[in-house]
Amino acid sequence: MSTVKEIQSVHNACRLIELLADRQPLGVSELARASGLDKSAAHRLAVTLHKARWLDRTADGRWRIAPTLARLARRTSAASLVVSLRPRMETLRDQTGETVMLVAIEDARMRVREVVESRHPLRITTPVGSELPLVHSSAARAIAAHLPPAELASLRLAHPKLDDDRSLAIVRRRGFAVNDREIVDEVRVVGAPVLTAEGYPLAALIVCGPTSRISKSRLTTLGNQLVLATSSSIGRPLA
Repeated sequence: MSTVKEIQSVHNACRLIELLADRQPLGVSELARASGLDKSAAHRLAVTLHKARWLDRTADGRWRIAPTLARLARRTSAASLVVSLRPRMETLRDQTGETVMLVAIEDARMRVREVVESRHPLRITTPVGSELPLVHSSAARAIAAHLPPAELASLRLAHPKLDDDRSLAIVRRRGFAVNDREIVDEVRVVGAPVLTAEGYPLAALIVCGPTSRISKSRLTTLGNQLVLATSSSIGRPLA
């Protein structure tokens, strides 16, 4: 066992951030009760984290996670997802023969986080970091189908043409979504969400290829392969 003593103030600050991540926004009194700290200590920590740009205050004086910390968490999460899912993406590419991408929605925009290209001379691909159209996207549908209501509403403000609740419910039950030549002619795409153990959609895996190889009847087969590939939630061992 290590004999190095922990820094209690850092421990307490981490506890406040965890509480806010689960229940934000919270006032100082609420933070103090939930953390077991006295009110003045909770207030000092919140102010310090605010000066570090990790917390923000709402109009009524409560505290919430700041965009700076949220962006840092997303970047770390994206890097971890790539490491965890790259072997599975390679296996999926070999099974399907098509390009496999890891895609995430950030600030109401959809970006490519990793690509494993098809070995066919004729293939669909795009550079890592590229922004993709969100409306009609199989990845966006797969993610949106599992978003909490508030986040889904926010995404619809930015993209009013996003699928309605009934369509997303079908995606949620089936486990995957399709884009049948809706964005690029002669291209079909299937997507399935990458979920945390709690069911939150961190990203989506998609399989994309030309209609000459992905027939309409093959979409369900690819969808089921994707569901199997993403069936283990992040936070539990991947199959």
